Order: sequence, then structure tokens, then C-alpha cells
Amino acid sequence: MFDKDMEKSRRNPLFSTRQETVRRLLVAAIMLMIGEWALAQPHILSHRGFYTNPKVDENSLDALREAQRLHRTMGLEAIEFDVHMTSDGGLVVRHDNHIEGKLSCQGSTLAEVLAYTLPLGAKIPTLREWFQQAKQTPQMKLALELKPHATPQKETEVIEKVLALAREMDMMDQLCFLSFSLHACQEFVRLAPGSQVILNSSNINEPVTPAKAKEMGFAAISYHLNVFMHNVKWIDEANALGLDTYLWMCDAPYLIDWATAYGVTWITTNYADKMLAYAQALAKDRKRLKKLRKCKF
Repeated sequence: MFDKDMEKSRRNPLFSTRQETVRRLLVAAIMLMIGEWALAQPHILSHRGFYTNPKVDENSLDALREAQRLHRTMGLEAIEFDVHMTSDGGLVVRHDNHIEGKLSCQGSTLAEVLAYTLPLGAKIPTLREWFQQAKQTPQMKLALELKPHATPQKETEVIEKVLALAREMDMMDQLCFLSFSLHACQEFVRLAPGSQVILNSSNINEPVTPAKAKEMGFAAISYHLNVFMHNVKWIDEANALGLDTYLWMCDAPYLIDWATAYGVTWITTNYADKMLAYAQALAKDRKRLKKLRKCKF
């Protein structure tokens, strides 16, 4: 085929010109794609739904609805929320295990937890209620954080219940799973093969490097700013291995600059509206983006 093209180019200079034009266009397209990749900005994950600007209870259905509003109006891609199992096997959405007095998510019954009223008037939702509301925005990704439970055996039991409900409600494609518990992450990999599983950590001396995370079958690592600042090379290593990196907490614009400079793929924030607005403005400033890439700080 190549010989035939060469023969055509010798007989017809126009053919040679066309070939060269196509080649140059392809090279230009590839370079443009590389340039866009190099200027890529981190995606934004809203922490505990979206509760800071409208002043609703965190991890409440109102916080989920506010996140869905941001999804529709500003393009918010994903939210994080937390799950516990009550003493009688109910699955509830809340960050802290302790609630008030002797009431706790893991130590009290489902009825006791659901009877409690949060500071701004909402109720603690069940995971089923959360999924029902989340189904209204199927394109918005849900990062389900399993909070550590008393024993590895208990965590496995909770994960089995979470996955059973997610499959029953056809939610698996919308979900990814994360935890500070290494055991829980490994169980999500085992019990939900093919799912995106993310290890959370705030340990500066975290032993799970990107290579180790890849070996364990995780899709990403979600580390506190201090962890990544002490192990900056891990970001490039994770990118090279095809792992996503989640940086938290990012509640100020300069942290988006830092994440952009170092190639972090996701940031987690309590102020999704403000961080989205800043990121979208930054996306239009190609000169500043190039400067950030050249000047890691």
C-alpha cells in the first residue's frame, strides 16, 4: 500500500500535497489533544452532598437536592456521602457515628436514629431514601463512603447489605465506593468486581502507594493534602498507572491551582459552588493554566 502511494505521488504532485496536508492535520489534532490533556483541571466532588451555601443539614436529603441543583445548573459531576449500619441492620446516611447523648448510628436501632431531628430540621435519611432521590440525576456520580465499623466481620456484613440494596435499585453504575478502612476497600473489590473502589487516608506515612493501590485493585486514592504534599511524586505515579487521585479538603481557590499544577484528577470540597465557579473561570484562562503547569509550587 505504501509503495502504491509513493508511485502515485511521483506521478501526481497533487496527491503528494494532499497526503502531506492530511499528515499535518493529524499531527495538529494530536498536539491539540495533548495540549488539552496537559491543561486538564481536576473534577469536583461535593462533600456530604452540598450543604454549606444553602445552610441545610449535611448528608440530608436537602443537601442531596442542593447538589442535584448544582449538577443541573453548574455541571457538578459527583458528590460524596457517608453510610453506617444501625444495631438492627438498617443503613443510614450520616457522617458522625455519634448523634446525641447515648444515641449513635451504629449503637442504636433504626427507629431510634430516624426519630432524631437534625439541627436545621431534617431527618437522617436511610440509604434507600438517598438512592431514590439520587436516581433523579443518574449522570451525577455518587461516592459512597463506608464509615469504619467495630470489626472486619461487621464491615463485610454492611458491605453485603449496601451492595444488595444498590443492585436491587439498579444503582451500581452510578456508584463508586470509598473508605478509610483498608479491609472495607478490599471487600468492595472482592464483592463488587469491576466497581470503582477508592482508598481514603489522612496518614502522612500512608503505606499504600499508588503501585500498591493498583495491585490491590483500587481505581483511585483519596488522600489529604498533607499526604500528597509529603509524597508529591505519587500524583504522577498514580496518573502513569491509570489511577485517579482525590485531594481533600479543597475549600480555597489556591488549592485548585495546586491541584491543577500537579495533575490531581479530583478535588473534594465543602464549597462546591464557589470551587466550580473558580474552576470554570480558570478553564477559560489558558495563559494562567499553562503558567500553573510550568510552575509547580
